[in-house]
Amino acid sequence: MVDAADTESGLKFFRPLAIRNFRLLWIGSALSMLGGQLTMIAFPWLVLRLTGDSFAMGAVLAASGVPRALLMIFGGAFTDRFTPLRMLIWMNWIRMALMLILATLVFTGTIEMWMVFAVAIVFGAADAFTWPASSAILPRLLPPELFPPGNSLVQGMGQLSQMLGPVLGGLIIAYFSAGDGMAVEDLLGISIVFYLDAFGFIIALISLNMMRLAPEAAPTTAFNVGTILQSSWQGVVATWNDFPVRMLACMFAVFALFFRGPYLVGIPMLAHSRFEDGALSFGLISSAFGVGALIGLLLAGTLRRPADHHIGMLLLADIVVLGIGLVAYAFTTHIEVAMLFSALSGVADGYVIVIIISFLQIRIPQAMLGRVMSVIMIFNMGLLPLSAAVSGALIRISLESVLLGAGCILIGLALVSSMVPKIRTLGLGNASDTGDNTIESVDDDIDPHT
Repeated sequence: MVDAADTESGLKFFRPLAIRNFRLLWIGSALSMLGGQLTMIAFPWLVLRLTGDSFAMGAVLAASGVPRALLMIFGGAFTDRFTPLRMLIWMNWIRMALMLILATLVFTGTIEMWMVFAVAIVFGAADAFTWPASSAILPRLLPPELFPPGNSLVQGMGQLSQMLGPVLGGLIIAYFSAGDGMAVEDLLGISIVFYLDAFGFIIALISLNMMRLAPEAAPTTAFNVGTILQSSWQGVVATWNDFPVRMLACMFAVFALFFRGPYLVGIPMLAHSRFEDGALSFGLISSAFGVGALIGLLLAGTLRRPADHHIGMLLLADIVVLGIGLVAYAFTTHIEVAMLFSALSGVADGYVIVIIISFLQIRIPQAMLGRVMSVIMIFNMGLLPLSAAVSGALIRISLESVLLGAGCILIGLALVSSMVPKIRTLGLGNASDTGDNTIESVDDDIDPHT
């Protein structure tokens, strides 16, 4: 057990690591997250090598995002039925196999674009079940007072990986690849990155299988299409009926539409077309975001959690900062300036994401957490295919206009929304600081329409 007095001390940030199951989750996530960030550099760089086309890059991101968006709602239902731990183990097996296949195809020089699309589609489908499980497992490992530092440690490891991974990925690709062509020796660095990612999933599988959680009650209904659809619908109803959760989902949608696509497609193209040492420049900009986000996560894990009615304004402020960053990317010709604004964006985003995740984990009952989080993730990530595809097409015309336009839209929408009190406060007053749940837990054999 965790002593309440200890959690109030200066060591509160590290207290979750004293709990064995959380420690295993954290250690197992470390290398898999680092491998994921290496892949974030290698994957778009592989597409650029194969096509040299921003539209192709956006299309690959869309190919990954479509199954993720379509299946995400069911991912939450599967998570709540089969437990988050079991879903994470199953999905890590699938993702490890995909990385091994992709690495081998690149290493042997047999990779083709249709294969890249196939891997992206299957990986996106696996993400649809992985992400709700990742969000739902932490409340099963920690007491509520340790949610903020626990989330900070998990997210912080992800951001530390984002800080180190892109630079490391860029260095590996630059060092081991002989040239910029499509010969086997030109793709060696990319294949090494994919093999390293597969190794990270192996470490994660070992750690997850060592965890020991209390058994959960078995569902009372049979497992079939009808029960999965009903369970998924319960998540939609619960999300819609809770105004603060619904508003956060809408804000995430704005973020997904006008930041994710322009950033994920625009930054690689910016590095490729404007800066020297393309892959390394891409890695430096991405790593700067990771450094900033790590600082923000540390602040969120150590400072007092803000009152619930301030969370909406914090997210709007985050959107403004991200919009300013996109505008800066549009105009700068110096890698140092791009890195600076990337770092500032990371600080704001890192702090806010921990606060929001902790708020949701406290507000939503564990039995519904996977389903509600899956609905929120549809708003946050499900719109990525549309955003990426449109961004890729428009960047063909003008990279600068896409970055500038998306940044101005983010800033404008956030400023207008901040003038509406119910949006700014998420409809919460000071009484919301108690953290009482307004989403009721729903048994799997109850009809949500009754």
